[in-house]
Amino acid sequence: MHWQDMTWQEIGGLDRDRTVLVLPVGSVEQHGHHMPTGTDTYLASAVCDAAAALVGPSVVMLPSPWYGLSAHHMHFPGSITLTAETMMALVGDVVASVVHHGFRRIAVVNGHGGNAGIIDVLASTLGHRFYGTARIACLTYFALAGKAIAALRESKHGGMGHACELETALMLRLHPDLVHQDRAVVHYPETGTPYLSTDLIEGSIVRAFSAFDDLSESGTFGDPGLATAEKGERFLAVCAEALAVFLKDFATWPIPEKRA
Repeated sequence: MHWQDMTWQEIGGLDRDRTVLVLPVGSVEQHGHHMPTGTDTYLASAVCDAAAALVGPSVVMLPSPWYGLSAHHMHFPGSITLTAETMMALVGDVVASVVHHGFRRIAVVNGHGGNAGIIDVLASTLGHRFYGTARIACLTYFALAGKAIAALRESKHGGMGHACELETALMLRLHPDLVHQDRAVVHYPETGTPYLSTDLIEGSIVRAFSAFDDLSESGTFGDPGLATAEKGERFLAVCAEALAVFLKDFATWPIPEKRA
């Protein structure tokens, strides 16, 4: 069920103790020569939709706010970024609104690597703010399904970074009309240090800012040529399954009693 498709009376009738609200967050930013700027938000929303379908009507999808933290892409035309403060306020206001209406479990599901740090901060700050009233969980879907994705991938290290095998395959499955494979560029970036990784699945332990165009002229990290719609179907299935398993578990999390 989608929040924006429901009347206020339908929303008012939802069971506050059983309903889990899901808020997908992504970005609007460059995705190489072959994919649209809305890729991350399209994918986060689609994975959430597929997971919700597996769980059933106890999961309700909130509309995605689209934008995220994309400062590292701003040298590419078309990229739009929020500040960290704006994103904190935006997600915080959405969560505060639904908690005001009595909802008690909200999952913020991220689909953009650049949002990872703010997602961690949101989990802490919103969890503290609404302690005793609601449980707030924040996660990144491709990290949650990381092991299953790794078992399916063909690209070498660094090959699942951006506009890559994973994202291109998912978009070929979900929005093939927006993908221009004939324009795709293969690029495996070199960070110059073992402490920084451009791979979404393997990731970096050390955090540091890098402008994307310093590492990739095209804006691509990886090999989108390895992507197919069939592979996208498999990636979507494992991501949706991992998220569905989590949402079922999250629905059972107790709400602690509020203390002074």
